[in-house]
Amino acid sequence: MRGSGFVFFLAGAVVALVSCAATYFIITARQERPQPTAGKSTSHVLLSAEDYIEIQQLMSFYPRDVDPGSVRDASWMFANDAVVAMPSATMTTTEELKQFYTDVKDGKYGGGNSGGVRHFNSSYVIVGTPDGGARGSSYMMQVERPKEHGPIEVTQFGKYEDKFVKTPDGWRFKERVWTGDTFRHSQQQVTPSPVPNDPSTYGTGIDQILEKGQ
Repeated sequence: MRGSGFVFFLAGAVVALVSCAATYFIITARQERPQPTAGKSTSHVLLSAEDYIEIQQLMSFYPRDVDPGSVRDASWMFANDAVVAMPSATMTTTEELKQFYTDVKDGKYGGGNSGGVRHFNSSYVIVGTPDGGARGSSYMMQVERPKEHGPIEVTQFGKYEDKFVKTPDGWRFKERVWTGDTFRHSQQQVTPSPVPNDPSTYGTGIDQILEKGQ
């Protein structure tokens, strides 16, 4: 029996030594592995998971609140100093935004309660910016049936370029620019979507629109 006990003791000691050696080599390997350099990450910056979810939810609410069936107008989504550029209007005050999105809800621009039209936002890109805000972009495609019993048509497609700001009420649009695509090989100037850690892509194109007086 004493011999058996010694064998078990010896086996346990060997297992313990192997375990310690393995732990040592793992820790050493981790310490020697090159660590990411601060500030060089190509991931999105300065945003938490909750920020991403809230901004994405805001972007998803937008088509819900401008298409048929909406019970509120979309002006609530914008900061007090927001600027919005659409083909039909450029808005720089809360009063202009309220009027525009009330008209949209009422069907003045073909949406709202007029029926037969939906637009789909997709392919979201959201990038945190050093000023504590965020830059976003999304593709848009509008589908509608212009005439009763007629075919369903894709009538618009293009991009939204956005800037977001975090307010006491949550994330809101600070800038929103809609640019519709025209046709293949048109040489149309298109604002680049945001790229992490590339400040040259953080603009939405709103400054150029305001300079032109559109």
